[in-house]
Amino acid sequence: MKRAFQYGWIIVGVGVLVKMSGLGFGRFAYSLLLSNMRASLQFNYIQMGILSGGILLGYLLFSFIGGILATRFGPKTIVITSLLCSSIAMFFMSKLSAFPSLLFFTFAMGAGAAGCHISMTTLPMAWFEKRQLGSAVGIITGGTGWGVLVTGLILPPVLMSRGQEGWRVCWMIMAAITFLVSILGFILLKERPAQINHDPLEAQGEKSLRSSPLKGGSLTLRTIVLVYFIFGFAYIIYATYFVAYMVEDLKMAAKTAGDIWALFGWMCMISGLVWGFFSDRLGRREALLWNNGMIALAVLLALQWHQPLFLALSAFLFGFTFLGTVTIVAASVGDQIGEKRASVYGLITLIHGIGQFLGTTLGGYLKDLTGSFRLTLSVSLIGFLLCIGLTALNKKRG
Repeated sequence: MKRAFQYGWIIVGVGVLVKMSGLGFGRFAYSLLLSNMRASLQFNYIQMGILSGGILLGYLLFSFIGGILATRFGPKTIVITSLLCSSIAMFFMSKLSAFPSLLFFTFAMGAGAAGCHISMTTLPMAWFEKRQLGSAVGIITGGTGWGVLVTGLILPPVLMSRGQEGWRVCWMIMAAITFLVSILGFILLKERPAQINHDPLEAQGEKSLRSSPLKGGSLTLRTIVLVYFIFGFAYIIYATYFVAYMVEDLKMAAKTAGDIWALFGWMCMISGLVWGFFSDRLGRREALLWNNGMIALAVLLALQWHQPLFLALSAFLFGFTFLGTVTIVAASVGDQIGEKRASVYGLITLIHGIGQFLGTTLGGYLKDLTGSFRLTLSVSLIGFLLCIGLTALNKKRG
């Protein structure tokens, strides 16, 4: 069992790289390259928006499908296949110029991101007992933040040095990194502790690995689904419109707003780890209450106090808590779902994505209706308060 425990942290290390390349590159690099791609390809913003929608559509559809496939064929197989899919999509995006073909490969990249996310989140659930699962999943979740950081450091210099076609080099670099991570994953990822030690006693240890009780409160599946849907609806409103709120409503300089928003990105890198640790110590329910309480405070600060210090604190708290909810939900699924946890987590992620779609749509509609982002952010705050209420009413104990 000691050997299995030690190897579990190798799984976590590889998982960080998988999330960095498959999800961090696959879902969040596009926004950095959008302007250069549009100018080079002579597309309009509607076409660029459709390409972005292709990524989201592929991600949403394969959140559920990827979970089913991971249950059927094993999470390692789907992780490697998804990484290869993402790598191939990025490669062809660096070579092509026609809108239909680019749309196909943005969809494929989004599908690959979903497969990586669902399978890599559920794979370590076989390696850690409940009292350590939140920390393990939290570290892996932080890989997404590293992906955002790496693209932010590497891609802008490439764009500046390579001119109008620099975006093609960027996609090629990300394709190469993603391909190398897929090879590393193929070599190092294992689905079960028994695969590194064929001792029959290892199988018995694997069963006991999952049976260790979790201190404090846990969450019912119904609560998980409702909270994650509402959280997706509420968080995407803030994430999408907060910078525009500072610039348009509060008349803040774009550079100052960008510097404040950068705090969100930096805090995302530690958010999952911190809240995974808290959920292991306090219990999933208690950690989620604190998490959503702090994220609600972040929105309230932005609404009520408009000085840069309070807006920076808002972005800080939002980044500090954002991936915490994602981590706690994933760990909660791992606590109580058996062999079909990838399918269940995929379905929950799909529902979460639908919440995101509704949130961005309603948020934009309310801005057009009122001419201000205040009502939009107020709806986000109400959503987080609902999450607190639903979590507080959850009765299941660990």
